[in-house]
Amino acid sequence: MNKNQQQIDAYRYFFPAGWLLGIWGVLLWILFPWNLVTYPGLSHPEIMTGGFFLCFVCGFLMTAAPRFTSSFGPTRIDHWISCFLIALLFVGLSTPKIFFYGVVVLIFVFLISYLVRRFLNRSSNPPDSFVFVGVGLAAGLMGSLILVAAEVFNVPRELYNLGRLFFLQAYILCLVVGVGSRLIPALLGWAPMPTEQAKTFNPKRYLCLAILFLATYALEAFGFTVLSQLSRALIFSFIFLRMWKIYRLPSRTAVQTYWLWISAWLVMLGQWGIVAMPDFRVHLLHVILVSGLGLMTFMIAVRVGLSHGRHDMTLEKSSKMLALGAFLMCLAGFTRLSAGIAPALYQSHLIYAAYTWILGLLIWGWVFLPKMVRVK
Repeated sequence: MNKNQQQIDAYRYFFPAGWLLGIWGVLLWILFPWNLVTYPGLSHPEIMTGGFFLCFVCGFLMTAAPRFTSSFGPTRIDHWISCFLIALLFVGLSTPKIFFYGVVVLIFVFLISYLVRRFLNRSSNPPDSFVFVGVGLAAGLMGSLILVAAEVFNVPRELYNLGRLFFLQAYILCLVVGVGSRLIPALLGWAPMPTEQAKTFNPKRYLCLAILFLATYALEAFGFTVLSQLSRALIFSFIFLRMWKIYRLPSRTAVQTYWLWISAWLVMLGQWGIVAMPDFRVHLLHVILVSGLGLMTFMIAVRVGLSHGRHDMTLEKSSKMLALGAFLMCLAGFTRLSAGIAPALYQSHLIYAAYTWILGLLIWGWVFLPKMVRVK
């Protein structure tokens, strides 16, 4: 392995940072009853989307983009900027919200700049679905800018709602569709791995889907809730069933593969649950974001860490600890859902969900974090 600083993959520090933020963002619910933190109702989702998810997004895209475009990897300056932004992100946990939002804006600007430079210097084209990545990053940047502005000015209610929806939901879902449409069918065994496929770039279909997908959040921000949720569910169903083919059992037999498949189903079914039971929207969103996207994030991170670190790939196939950690992450979302079903036990079920999620992350981290730090 080349030990040159420039060859260090960004996932090796972004994934551990995201793991820590994924624990802290949920630990707040355990600390709150002891009066150790203020009520985390607003800070929790922001830490999870602007910290946990965004760090994993950066780690994956900064590692994958040079390979998908046959371009150059992160430079020494890229590494220093990344580490500086991670440090600012942790500082932002204890500062006024405008500082945290500002750091998130800087991360989006840096990541977009990083990807554009690789795209302009490409020797091959990225997968067509990566147009969703560009749309998602633009939505994340726009949403975080709106939230920064809202801390200084009185912005219209609809614009503020749109900013929060873009920041808390749209950007990460766009990125999952963009990356997942190429990677997940391959991991499930229904498509060749990315390195085996000839690269073309005809993204019109995905661009139309991405625009329609973002439009559902604009509809929601302006009060057309039923139409927005139904449209989103239909788009998910088209992508997950038609393109990801999740209606078929995975052809690869592996712990990671089956939990990845389950997580995709839970994103789609969670969205249809919101359509059927709109009063439970917030609670069902946790099935989508925790049991769906959160679990999916860690399953993809397993493949990234093992393959790029040149570790034993049998861990993703038969690791009992991976199976246990994945089960707990999945269970955490449903435990959070139960808090909405049983209002009398709401606070206690939030705490149970937090413990379940954290335990799942600790088990995952115990097995896989050392492999993120050390490579062969």
